[in-house]
Amino acid sequence: MSVILIGFMGAGKSTVAKALSADYIDLDRVIERQIQRSIASYFEEFGEAEFRVLEGEVLAEQLKKNLPIATGGGIVERIENRKLLKQHTQVVYLKADFSVLFDRILNDATHVRPLAKNGEAVLKARYLAREKYYETLANLVINVNQKTPEEIARHIREWQKEGEI
Repeated sequence: MSVILIGFMGAGKSTVAKALSADYIDLDRVIERQIQRSIASYFEEFGEAEFRVLEGEVLAEQLKKNLPIATGGGIVERIENRKLLKQHTQVVYLKADFSVLFDRILNDATHVRPLAKNGEAVLKARYLAREKYYETLANLVINVNQKTPEEIARHIREWQKEGEI
């Protein structure tokens, strides 16, 4: 079964997925390949609600591959996506303080984050609204404030082994 990494933007979901396996799924990259454009431009043209539908459809497809999956931070926004996540027993919430996440977002030159353009207060409100979903959907919560991706991946592997007993 796939390990599904959830958490707010900047939590390190893609980096941890890569630390878990060289073969991993970055849901945002898969979506961009399918739509042949950036998520930011899709957001601008079609809006967030339409993107969340597409995101859930792509997640459902990718779950069949049994690879670690790094989701987008907003996967929990749509109830249908939450129902899909709730069906899985290896959902891992990479939790970090908002101040840590905001600093990472500001210093990330690689990823364009459409929702980050709205400013810190709007972003924090979004973080707080999503946090309850991350918590309730997760089978494992890892505080990632002071951990390396390798430490987080090791923690997930140990948790998986404990579940096999």
